[in-house]
Amino acid sequence: MTTTEFIDGEAGKIAVHHLETNTGDKPTLLVCHATGFLGRVYRALATELRDAFNVVAFDFRGHGDSDAPDDATGFAWTGLTNDLLRVVDHLALPQLHGFGHSMGGAALLEAERQRPGTFLSAMVFEPIVPPGSFKEGSSPIVNAARGRLRSFPSSAEALQRYASKPPLGLFRADVLHDYVTHGFADLGDEITLKCTPESEASTFSHAGSIHLGLLKEIELEVTVAVSGDGGLPAQLADAVAEHLPNGSLQTFSMLTHFGPLQDPVTVASALRDSIL
Repeated sequence: MTTTEFIDGEAGKIAVHHLETNTGDKPTLLVCHATGFLGRVYRALATELRDAFNVVAFDFRGHGDSDAPDDATGFAWTGLTNDLLRVVDHLALPQLHGFGHSMGGAALLEAERQRPGTFLSAMVFEPIVPPGSFKEGSSPIVNAARGRLRSFPSSAEALQRYASKPPLGLFRADVLHDYVTHGFADLGDEITLKCTPESEASTFSHAGSIHLGLLKEIELEVTVAVSGDGGLPAQLADAVAEHLPNGSLQTFSMLTHFGPLQDPVTVASALRDSIL
């Protein structure tokens, strides 16, 4: 059963979710979620890994149950890295492995660059690491985030809408259920996104605290996972693996950028093999 605790971060409270806890001598895996999502949506992935790991996830600022910063500048990805390192310090564990998805993968790599030895090993699924320094501003993905429907009359209607089309319609059914259950606040007469369209757009528009040129500073053994959808994150993956001194590439040709939420069994199996 998932338990949640709240710790202090620079933007407010950070929600830390213990998805699978088996104690004993099992190492801990820290899961870092993608933009617009939340730690608890990786519960299915954690369940597949419970024989090998204690699995902890957390919500970045402005996502899930974590507090949002006071203004848009607080969504700079340097702050996301600070959230991650705050969670690491709170856990204070000698054996910590990492899994990062999209934005979460970039934050994981930047945390390891800033503080070598934070992780024993890691897998990053299509991390957002641009070729050079990123200029903040608008883009189609930022505009799409701002235009997201923020509220639904009920959870059932949200599930029906999301399941009817990609990308969320590609999620495994229980994963999509977790997203709607934990990613929305119940206001009585409607449910509304915890990560508001404005927060998601601000997160996208401030991307890029780490770029390819900085990856040479990371000595950690990192598996860079890439999907077969051919999108921009997938296009970056090969270069990310090449720029990491101890990086390797693993391809999931049948999955999309949302692979960990689409097929947690396949991704969990590969993650276990890459770390243990």
